[in-house]
Amino acid sequence: MRALLLAPLLLLAACQDEPENIQAKAENQSRILEDRYRQLEADAENDVAAQVAPLDNEADALLNRIDTAEPANQANAAAPAR
Repeated sequence: MRALLLAPLLLLAACQDEPENIQAKAENQSRILEDRYRQLEADAENDVAAQVAPLDNEADALLNRIDTAEPANQANAAAPAR
């Protein structure tokens, strides 16, 4: 009688997929998260660089204007007052 009760349970157990390897699954998920983090970090760096570039250009242009105006101001200061 017990054999008849155990037979369906054994058949069910045999039909199940292999037990899940939790360690491998965790490592895989960790790798996926690390890859996603690196991608987000790279995207953020690119966004910042794209926003900073026009400001750097504007700062360089202003410095060039100051540098070209300085010699004229020094020449005016060196000239005697009339």
